[in-house]
Amino acid sequence: MKKAVDYSKLRGFNYTASYAWNDADFWERYDHEVVDREMGYAERLGLNSARIFMTYTFYAKCGNQFLANVKDFVQTAWKHGISTNPILFMGFRFLEQDFEWKNHGGEGLRTLTDTILNKSSWVIGEKYVDAIIETLKDEPGLLFWDIANEPGYTDDFVTWYDDEPEFLETFAKRPNMQELRDKQEKTWEIVRHFCKYVKEKDPDHDIGVGNIFIFETEHSGTAPLVDVIVFHDYSATRSRMRMINQWALDLGKKYDKPVVNNETACLVRGNPYDMTIEIAGEFGIGWYVFELMIGEDGWNKAHGIVYPDGTIRDPAIIAAIYGFYRNRTETAIRADVNQEDYVTELLLRVNMVMEKTRRNRYKDHSSDVAEILELCEYAANILEAGELCAMNYPPTARVATLRRQPSPNVEECKDYLWELTTVLKKACRIV
Repeated sequence: MKKAVDYSKLRGFNYTASYAWNDADFWERYDHEVVDREMGYAERLGLNSARIFMTYTFYAKCGNQFLANVKDFVQTAWKHGISTNPILFMGFRFLEQDFEWKNHGGEGLRTLTDTILNKSSWVIGEKYVDAIIETLKDEPGLLFWDIANEPGYTDDFVTWYDDEPEFLETFAKRPNMQELRDKQEKTWEIVRHFCKYVKEKDPDHDIGVGNIFIFETEHSGTAPLVDVIVFHDYSATRSRMRMINQWALDLGKKYDKPVVNNETACLVRGNPYDMTIEIAGEFGIGWYVFELMIGEDGWNKAHGIVYPDGTIRDPAIIAAIYGFYRNRTETAIRADVNQEDYVTELLLRVNMVMEKTRRNRYKDHSSDVAEILELCEYAANILEAGELCAMNYPPTARVATLRRQPSPNVEECKDYLWELTTVLKKACRIV
Protein backbone atom coordinates (compact mmCIF):
# COMPACT_ATOMS: atom_id res chain seq x y z
CA MET A 1 0.00 0.00 0.00
CA LYS A 2 1.28 3.44 -0.95
CA LYS A 3 2.54 5.36 2.09
CA ALA A 4 0.93 8.79 2.40
CA VAL A 5 3.19 11.60 3.63
CA ASP A 6 2.26 15.15 4.61
CA TYR A 7 5.54 16.83 3.73
CA SER A 8 4.43 20.19 5.12
CA LYS A 9 4.43 18.66 8.62
CA LEU A 10 8.02 17.43 8.55
CA ARG A 11 10.21 18.86 11.29
CA GLY A 12 13.36 16.90 10.66
CA PHE A 13 17.11 16.79 11.05
CA ASN A 14 20.13 15.35 9.29
CA TYR A 15 21.88 12.83 11.50
CA THR A 16 25.34 11.46 12.12
CA ALA A 17 26.01 10.03 15.59
CA SER A 18 27.90 12.44 17.83
CA TYR A 19 30.91 10.11 18.28
CA ALA A 20 31.56 9.69 14.53
CA TRP A 21 33.91 11.71 12.34
CA ASN A 22 31.78 11.02 9.26
CA ASP A 23 29.00 8.73 8.10
CA ALA A 24 31.35 5.90 7.13
CA ASP A 25 32.69 5.99 10.69
CA PHE A 26 29.15 6.10 12.05
CA TRP A 27 28.03 2.93 10.27
CA GLU A 28 31.30 1.09 10.87
CA ARG A 29 31.26 1.81 14.62
CA TYR A 30 27.48 1.84 14.98
CA ASP A 31 26.43 2.23 18.63
CA HIS A 32 22.79 1.46 19.37
CA GLU A 33 22.89 3.03 22.84
CA VAL A 34 24.14 6.36 21.52
CA VAL A 35 21.55 6.38 18.73
CA ASP A 36 18.79 5.59 21.22
CA ARG A 37 19.88 8.44 23.50
CA GLU A 38 20.20 10.95 20.68
CA MET A 39 16.86 10.01 19.14
CA GLY A 40 15.51 10.68 22.63
CA TYR A 41 16.83 14.24 22.37
CA ALA A 42 15.06 14.63 19.03
CA GLU A 43 11.85 13.28 20.52
CA ARG A 44 12.02 15.78 23.39
CA LEU A 45 12.45 18.56 20.83
CA GLY A 46 9.31 17.46 19.00
CA LEU A 47 11.23 16.60 15.84
CA ASN A 48 9.69 13.88 13.70
CA SER A 49 12.06 12.72 10.95
CA ALA A 50 15.74 11.88 10.47
CA ARG A 51 17.72 12.03 7.24
CA ILE A 52 20.60 9.55 7.18
CA PHE A 53 23.51 9.30 4.76
CA MET A 54 24.26 6.00 3.05
CA THR A 55 26.20 4.97 -0.03
CA TYR A 56 27.37 1.86 -1.81
CA THR A 57 30.92 2.02 -0.46
CA PHE A 58 29.66 1.51 3.11
CA TYR A 59 27.80 -1.60 1.96
CA ALA A 60 30.81 -2.86 0.00
CA LYS A 61 32.97 -2.63 3.12
CA CYS A 62 30.59 -3.88 5.83
CA GLY A 63 27.98 -5.91 3.92
CA ASN A 64 25.23 -7.43 6.03
CA GLN A 65 26.44 -5.65 9.15
CA PHE A 66 25.82 -2.33 7.42
CA LEU A 67 22.29 -3.44 6.54
CA ALA A 68 21.68 -4.57 10.13
CA ASN A 69 22.92 -1.23 11.47
CA VAL A 70 20.68 0.74 9.12
CA LYS A 71 17.68 -1.37 10.09
CA ASP A 72 18.43 -0.91 13.78
CA PHE A 73 18.62 2.85 13.26
CA VAL A 74 15.24 3.01 11.51
CA GLN A 75 13.62 0.89 14.23
CA THR A 76 15.25 2.84 17.07
CA ALA A 77 14.25 6.19 15.62
CA TRP A 78 10.67 4.97 15.07
CA LYS A 79 10.50 3.91 18.71
CA HIS A 80 10.88 7.62 19.46
CA GLY A 81 8.24 8.62 16.90
CA ILE A 82 10.84 9.63 14.33
CA SER A 83 10.60 8.49 10.72
CA THR A 84 13.64 8.03 8.47
CA ASN A 85 14.48 9.58 5.11
CA PRO A 86 17.44 7.47 3.87
CA ILE A 87 19.82 8.83 1.24
CA LEU A 88 20.77 5.97 -1.06
CA PHE A 89 23.79 7.57 -2.71
CA MET A 90 26.37 10.16 -1.69
CA GLY A 91 28.21 10.19 -4.96
CA PHE A 92 28.19 7.32 -7.42
CA ARG A 93 31.16 5.05 -6.70
CA PHE A 94 30.55 1.41 -7.50
CA LEU A 95 34.00 0.60 -8.93
CA GLU A 96 36.93 0.11 -6.57
CA GLN A 97 39.06 2.74 -8.27
CA ASP A 98 36.41 5.29 -7.27
CA PHE A 99 36.22 4.31 -3.60
CA GLU A 100 39.00 6.61 -2.44
CA TRP A 101 37.94 10.25 -2.57
CA LYS A 102 40.24 12.26 -4.83
CA ASN A 103 40.44 16.01 -4.29
CA HIS A 104 40.30 18.04 -7.46
CA GLY A 105 43.31 20.31 -7.78
CA GLY A 106 44.45 22.85 -10.30
CA GLU A 107 42.63 24.45 -13.20
CA GLY A 108 39.65 23.08 -15.05
CA LEU A 109 36.57 21.07 -14.15
CA ARG A 110 36.85 18.00 -11.97
CA THR A 111 36.65 14.58 -13.56
CA LEU A 112 33.63 12.30 -13.31
CA THR A 113 33.92 8.97 -11.54
CA ASP A 114 34.53 5.88 -13.66
CA THR A 115 31.25 4.60 -12.25
CA ILE A 116 29.25 7.40 -13.88
CA LEU A 117 31.04 6.92 -17.21
CA ASN A 118 30.78 3.11 -17.23
CA LYS A 119 27.08 2.26 -17.46
CA SER A 120 27.78 -1.44 -17.19
CA SER A 121 28.82 -0.82 -13.57
CA TRP A 122 25.40 0.53 -12.64
CA VAL A 123 24.14 -2.99 -12.03
CA ILE A 124 26.38 -3.03 -8.93
CA GLY A 125 24.44 -0.05 -7.56
CA GLU A 126 21.19 -1.77 -8.46
CA LYS A 127 22.10 -4.81 -6.36
CA TYR A 128 22.91 -2.50 -3.45
CA VAL A 129 19.54 -0.78 -3.84
CA ASP A 130 17.85 -4.19 -3.89
CA ALA A 131 19.50 -5.07 -0.58
CA ILE A 132 18.55 -1.77 1.07
CA ILE A 133 14.94 -1.94 -0.10
CA GLU A 134 14.58 -5.54 1.02
CA THR A 135 15.96 -4.55 4.44
CA LEU A 136 13.74 -1.52 4.99
CA LYS A 137 10.63 -1.74 2.79
CA ASP A 138 8.42 -3.19 5.52
CA GLU A 139 9.64 -0.89 8.29
CA PRO A 140 6.88 1.50 9.44
CA GLY A 141 9.56 4.10 10.17
CA LEU A 142 10.66 4.31 6.52
CA LEU A 143 9.29 7.62 5.16
CA PHE A 144 10.61 8.20 1.62
CA TRP A 145 13.77 7.60 -0.39
CA ASP A 146 16.26 10.37 -1.14
CA ILE A 147 17.91 9.00 -4.26
CA ALA A 148 21.11 11.02 -3.95
CA ASN A 149 22.58 13.79 -1.84
CA GLU A 150 23.39 16.86 -3.94
CA PRO A 151 24.29 14.84 -7.04
CA GLY A 152 24.32 17.72 -9.52
CA TYR A 153 27.64 18.52 -11.17
CA THR A 154 28.79 22.05 -10.30
CA ASP A 155 31.77 24.28 -10.91
CA ASP A 156 32.66 24.95 -7.27
CA PHE A 157 28.94 25.22 -6.38
CA VAL A 158 28.09 27.24 -9.48
CA THR A 159 25.91 25.51 -12.10
CA TRP A 160 25.84 28.22 -14.78
CA TYR A 161 22.24 27.41 -15.58
CA ASP A 162 20.51 30.44 -17.07
CA ASP A 163 18.06 30.78 -14.20
CA GLU A 164 20.70 30.50 -11.47
CA PRO A 165 20.57 33.50 -9.08
CA GLU A 166 23.22 36.04 -9.99
CA PHE A 167 24.67 36.16 -6.48
CA LEU A 168 25.91 32.58 -6.84
CA GLU A 169 27.94 33.48 -9.93
CA THR A 170 29.28 36.87 -8.81
CA PHE A 171 32.83 35.82 -7.99
CA ALA A 172 33.11 32.85 -10.36
CA LYS A 173 34.85 32.60 -13.71
CA ARG A 174 32.87 30.97 -16.50
CA PRO A 175 34.36 27.53 -17.35
CA ASN A 176 34.39 25.57 -20.60
CA MET A 177 30.62 25.43 -21.05
CA GLN A 178 30.52 22.49 -23.47
CA GLU A 179 32.53 20.35 -21.05
CA LEU A 180 30.44 21.51 -18.09
CA ARG A 181 27.12 20.71 -19.78
CA ASP A 182 28.42 17.32 -20.91
CA LYS A 183 29.46 16.40 -17.37
CA GLN A 184 26.22 17.73 -15.91
CA GLU A 185 24.14 15.63 -18.29
CA LYS A 186 26.16 12.46 -17.66
CA THR A 187 25.62 12.99 -13.92
CA TRP A 188 21.89 13.57 -14.31
CA GLU A 189 21.65 10.45 -16.46
CA ILE A 190 22.69 8.16 -13.61
CA VAL A 191 20.41 10.05 -11.21
CA ARG A 192 17.43 9.56 -13.53
CA HIS A 193 18.33 5.89 -13.93
CA PHE A 194 18.14 5.26 -10.21
CA CYS A 195 14.98 7.34 -9.83
CA LYS A 196 13.30 4.92 -12.21
CA TYR A 197 14.94 1.87 -10.70
CA VAL A 198 13.98 2.63 -7.08
CA LYS A 199 10.45 3.59 -8.12
CA GLU A 200 10.03 0.27 -9.90
CA LYS A 201 11.45 -1.76 -7.02
CA ASP A 202 9.48 0.02 -4.28
CA PRO A 203 6.29 1.62 -5.53
CA ASP A 204 4.97 1.94 -1.96
CA HIS A 205 7.33 4.74 -0.92
CA ASP A 206 7.89 8.14 -2.48
CA ILE A 207 11.18 9.18 -3.99
CA GLY A 208 12.93 12.53 -4.24
CA VAL A 209 16.37 13.86 -5.15
CA GLY A 210 18.23 15.99 -2.59
CA ASN A 211 19.20 18.75 -5.00
CA ILE A 212 21.79 21.24 -3.85
CA PHE A 213 19.75 23.99 -5.56
CA ILE A 214 16.04 24.22 -6.37
CA PHE A 215 16.80 25.51 -9.87
CA GLU A 216 18.49 22.20 -10.78
CA THR A 217 15.13 20.43 -10.55
CA GLU A 218 14.02 20.96 -14.14
CA HIS A 219 17.48 20.96 -15.71
CA SER A 220 18.10 17.53 -14.23
CA GLY A 221 15.03 16.02 -15.89
CA THR A 222 14.06 14.48 -12.55
CA ALA A 223 10.97 16.59 -11.84
CA PRO A 224 8.63 14.26 -13.78
CA LEU A 225 10.21 11.18 -12.15
CA VAL A 226 10.04 12.04 -8.44
CA ASP A 227 7.06 12.02 -6.08
CA VAL A 228 8.29 14.95 -4.00
CA ILE A 229 10.42 17.90 -5.10
CA VAL A 230 13.36 18.11 -2.71
CA PHE A 231 15.76 21.01 -2.42
CA HIS A 232 18.45 22.37 -0.11
CA ASP A 233 18.79 26.00 0.85
CA TYR A 234 21.42 27.92 2.80
CA SER A 235 20.32 31.41 1.78
CA ALA A 236 22.02 34.28 3.60
CA THR A 237 19.12 36.72 3.80
CA ARG A 238 15.37 36.63 4.27
CA SER A 239 14.69 37.96 0.78
CA ARG A 240 16.86 35.29 -0.84
CA MET A 241 15.27 32.59 1.27
CA ARG A 242 11.76 33.73 0.42
CA MET A 243 12.69 33.70 -3.28
CA ILE A 244 13.93 30.09 -3.07
CA ASN A 245 10.90 28.90 -1.08
CA GLN A 246 8.54 30.53 -3.56
CA TRP A 247 10.47 28.93 -6.41
CA ALA A 248 9.97 25.53 -4.78
CA LEU A 249 6.26 26.09 -4.28
CA ASP A 250 5.84 27.22 -7.89
CA LEU A 251 7.56 24.07 -9.13
CA GLY A 252 5.41 21.97 -6.83
CA LYS A 253 2.31 23.59 -8.30
CA LYS A 254 3.59 23.15 -11.86
CA TYR A 255 4.21 19.42 -11.40
CA ASP A 256 1.42 18.87 -8.87
CA LYS A 257 3.88 17.54 -6.28
CA PRO A 258 4.69 18.35 -2.66
CA VAL A 259 7.98 20.02 -1.78
CA VAL A 260 10.39 19.66 1.13
CA ASN A 261 13.69 21.26 2.11
CA ASN A 262 15.67 18.37 3.57
CA GLU A 263 18.94 20.17 4.26
CA THR A 264 19.15 23.69 5.64
CA ALA A 265 20.45 25.97 8.44
CA CYS A 266 24.09 26.91 9.00
CA LEU A 267 25.78 29.16 11.55
CA VAL A 268 28.44 30.45 9.18
CA ARG A 269 26.50 31.19 5.98
CA GLY A 270 24.17 33.93 7.20
CA ASN A 271 21.56 31.17 7.45
CA PRO A 272 20.66 30.91 11.17
CA TYR A 273 18.35 28.15 12.32
CA ASP A 274 15.64 30.42 13.72
CA MET A 275 15.35 32.45 10.50
CA THR A 276 15.28 29.30 8.38
CA ILE A 277 12.58 27.62 10.44
CA GLU A 278 10.48 30.78 10.69
CA ILE A 279 10.43 31.39 6.94
CA ALA A 280 9.76 27.73 6.14
CA GLY A 281 6.73 28.11 8.39
CA GLU A 282 5.59 31.17 6.44
CA PHE A 283 5.54 29.08 3.26
CA GLY A 284 4.20 25.88 4.82
CA ILE A 285 7.27 23.91 3.75
CA GLY A 286 8.61 20.99 5.78
CA TRP A 287 12.29 21.00 6.68
CA TYR A 288 15.29 19.00 7.90
CA VAL A 289 17.96 21.10 9.63
CA PHE A 290 21.62 20.21 9.34
CA GLU A 291 22.21 18.72 11.83
CA LEU A 292 20.91 17.37 15.15
CA MET A 293 24.14 16.69 17.01
CA ILE A 294 27.16 18.85 17.82
CA GLY A 295 29.60 15.98 17.62
CA GLU A 296 33.08 14.92 16.62
CA ASP A 297 32.65 15.54 12.90
CA GLY A 298 34.10 18.36 10.87
CA TRP A 299 30.80 20.28 10.87
CA ASN A 300 30.65 20.94 14.62
CA LYS A 301 31.70 24.59 14.39
CA ALA A 302 29.13 25.38 11.71
CA HIS A 303 26.17 23.12 12.44
CA GLY A 304 24.39 21.30 15.23
CA ILE A 305 21.80 21.81 17.94
CA VAL A 306 22.46 19.39 20.82
CA TYR A 307 25.68 18.31 22.55
CA PRO A 308 26.15 14.63 23.44
CA ASP A 309 25.29 15.34 27.08
CA GLY A 310 21.96 16.95 26.14
CA THR A 311 23.03 20.57 26.59
CA ILE A 312 22.37 22.96 23.72
CA ARG A 313 24.21 25.54 21.67
CA ASP A 314 21.57 28.25 21.25
CA PRO A 315 18.17 28.54 22.94
CA ALA A 316 16.89 30.52 19.94
CA ILE A 317 17.10 27.33 17.86
CA ILE A 318 15.05 25.40 20.38
CA ALA A 319 12.50 28.20 20.60
CA ALA A 320 12.15 28.27 16.82
CA ILE A 321 11.54 24.53 16.69
CA TYR A 322 8.62 25.13 19.04
CA GLY A 323 7.37 28.05 16.96
CA PHE A 324 8.67 30.99 19.00
CA TYR A 325 10.90 33.64 17.45
CA ARG A 326 12.82 36.70 18.58
CA ASN A 327 10.95 39.99 18.40
CA ARG A 328 12.69 42.04 15.72
CA THR A 329 10.06 44.77 15.46
CA GLU A 330 9.73 48.21 16.99
CA THR A 331 7.63 46.68 19.78
CA ALA A 332 10.66 44.92 21.28
CA ILE A 333 11.51 46.22 24.76
CA ARG A 334 15.16 46.44 25.76
CA ALA A 335 15.83 45.07 29.21
CA ASP A 336 16.99 47.55 31.87
CA VAL A 337 19.12 45.33 34.06
CA ASN A 338 19.42 48.06 36.71
CA GLN A 339 15.66 48.51 36.93
CA GLU A 340 15.75 47.43 40.59
CA ASP A 341 19.25 48.79 41.33
CA TYR A 342 20.89 45.38 41.47
CA VAL A 343 23.73 46.61 39.26
CA THR A 344 24.26 49.57 41.58
CA GLU A 345 24.42 47.19 44.54
CA LEU A 346 26.76 44.85 42.68
CA LEU A 347 29.17 47.71 41.91
CA LEU A 348 29.29 48.65 45.58
CA ARG A 349 30.10 45.05 46.48
CA VAL A 350 32.78 44.93 43.80
CA ASN A 351 34.45 48.05 45.23
CA MET A 352 34.37 46.50 48.69
CA VAL A 353 35.92 43.20 47.63
CA MET A 354 38.52 44.92 45.42
CA GLU A 355 39.65 46.98 48.41
CA LYS A 356 39.68 44.00 50.74
CA THR A 357 41.72 41.78 48.42
CA ARG A 358 44.41 44.42 47.86
CA ARG A 359 44.91 45.53 51.49
CA ASN A 360 47.76 44.01 53.48
CA ARG A 361 45.93 44.69 56.74
CA TYR A 362 43.71 41.73 55.93
CA LYS A 363 45.82 38.79 57.03
CA ASP A 364 43.58 35.97 55.71
CA HIS A 365 43.16 36.04 51.94
CA SER A 366 42.14 32.39 51.59
CA SER A 367 38.60 33.29 50.54
CA ASP A 368 39.55 36.01 48.05
CA VAL A 369 39.12 33.88 44.93
CA ALA A 370 35.78 32.49 46.08
CA GLU A 371 34.42 35.98 46.82
CA ILE A 372 35.66 37.37 43.50
CA LEU A 373 34.17 34.49 41.49
CA GLU A 374 30.85 34.79 43.35
CA LEU A 375 30.61 38.40 42.17
CA CYS A 376 31.77 37.37 38.68
CA GLU A 377 28.84 34.97 38.50
CA TYR A 378 26.49 37.67 39.81
CA ALA A 379 27.64 40.05 37.06
CA ALA A 380 27.62 37.31 34.41
CA ASN A 381 24.05 36.32 35.22
CA ILE A 382 22.85 39.92 34.86
CA LEU A 383 24.70 40.32 31.55
CA GLU A 384 23.31 37.08 30.13
CA ALA A 385 19.76 37.76 31.35
CA GLY A 386 19.82 41.19 29.71
CA GLU A 387 21.43 39.85 26.52
CA LEU A 388 24.31 42.27 26.92
CA CYS A 389 27.12 39.89 25.99
CA ALA A 390 28.19 37.44 23.31
CA MET A 391 26.98 33.92 24.07
CA ASN A 392 29.31 31.80 21.94
CA TYR A 393 31.40 31.56 25.13
CA PRO A 394 29.00 32.68 27.88
CA PRO A 395 30.51 34.57 30.84
CA THR A 396 29.02 31.95 33.18
CA ALA A 397 30.95 29.27 31.28
CA ARG A 398 34.20 31.16 31.85
CA VAL A 399 33.37 31.54 35.54
CA ALA A 400 32.76 27.80 35.75
CA THR A 401 36.11 27.17 34.04
CA LEU A 402 37.91 29.40 36.55
CA ARG A 403 36.24 27.57 39.44
CA ARG A 404 37.41 24.21 38.10
CA GLN A 405 41.04 25.29 38.17
CA PRO A 406 42.99 23.85 41.15
CA SER A 407 44.38 27.26 42.12
CA PRO A 408 42.79 30.16 40.21
CA ASN A 409 44.95 33.26 40.01
CA VAL A 410 43.24 35.91 42.11
CA GLU A 411 44.53 38.82 40.03
CA GLU A 412 43.22 37.26 36.80
CA CYS A 413 39.85 36.71 38.48
CA LYS A 414 39.77 40.35 39.58
CA ASP A 415 40.62 41.48 36.05
CA TYR A 416 37.69 39.46 34.73
CA LEU A 417 35.33 40.87 37.35
CA TRP A 418 36.40 44.39 36.37
CA GLU A 419 35.80 43.54 32.68
CA LEU A 420 32.28 42.32 33.43
CA THR A 421 31.34 45.28 35.57
CA THR A 422 32.71 47.73 33.00
CA VAL A 423 30.22 46.33 30.47
CA LEU A 424 27.42 46.65 33.01
CA LYS A 425 28.31 50.26 33.83
CA LYS A 426 28.20 51.20 30.14
CA ALA A 427 24.93 49.37 29.54
CA CYS A 428 23.29 51.03 32.54
CA ARG A 429 24.91 54.44 31.91
CA ILE A 430 26.47 54.50 35.36
CA VAL A 431 29.20 57.10 35.81
